[in-house]
Amino acid sequence: MTPRTKIEIVTLFPGWFDSVLKESIIGRGRAKRLFEIDIIDLREFTTDKHRTADDKPFGGGGGMVLKVQPLFNCLTSLGYEKMRKPGERLVLTSAAGKLFTQEKAVEYSLLKRVTIICGHYLGVDERILELFDIEEISIGDYVMTGGEAAAAVLLDSITRLIPGVLGNFESALEDSHSEGYLGTPVYTRPEEFKDLRVPEELLTGNHKGIKAFRRLEALRKTFENRPELLSGAELDKKEKIFLDKLKKAKKENNKE
Repeated sequence: MTPRTKIEIVTLFPGWFDSVLKESIIGRGRAKRLFEIDIIDLREFTTDKHRTADDKPFGGGGGMVLKVQPLFNCLTSLGYEKMRKPGERLVLTSAAGKLFTQEKAVEYSLLKRVTIICGHYLGVDERILELFDIEEISIGDYVMTGGEAAAAVLLDSITRLIPGVLGNFESALEDSHSEGYLGTPVYTRPEEFKDLRVPEELLTGNHKGIKAFRRLEALRKTFENRPELLSGAELDKKEKIFLDKLKKAKKENNKE
């Protein structure tokens, strides 16, 4: 079977991904050839005997910057040009990038090819962003030494959305952020643990009622942890009443 999606990761540390590619859902999906993953060593595209892929920034200051020449050689060898081709995407993990979202994960999972460049220390020579159509992506408002961990986050969130990767694709549809909410609280056996019981609504066998309960609990969790996600959310009458009760209770608690 020919994989529908190919993901390439360009990195200075190819060994970093050894365990990532073997374990859990990514390992199983790769073994089934549901997608293809290539780890590309950026140092293979350097031109000096020391295989130097980074250097100090012009203007001084600490840190290192990925050099433009190895990146250009690498992306050119992969067939990338200035203009983006249909079904392909060049991505750079960068603290200065746009925030990675579930919507973006879905978008990438539908592509034929995604190439992720692992950012590095201070970043990359800005000229590479002028030579190629590269989308800068951040996984959060914090800084890491390198982009390998961020690339692994993208890899996991993209591949799990590819049909056949998850045993039950419905679970992906119910993920946190899939509908703009956080995920609903979930429970498993035993029904009672240290005097804490599973909500009775989940034990009724009434699928319609369970769905409605989960929806409201997801709304509650989102209100408590990420209220900004509810801005402009489309809510039905029951959900609006429930949210108003949550807001009222919060105001009363704050007064105490």
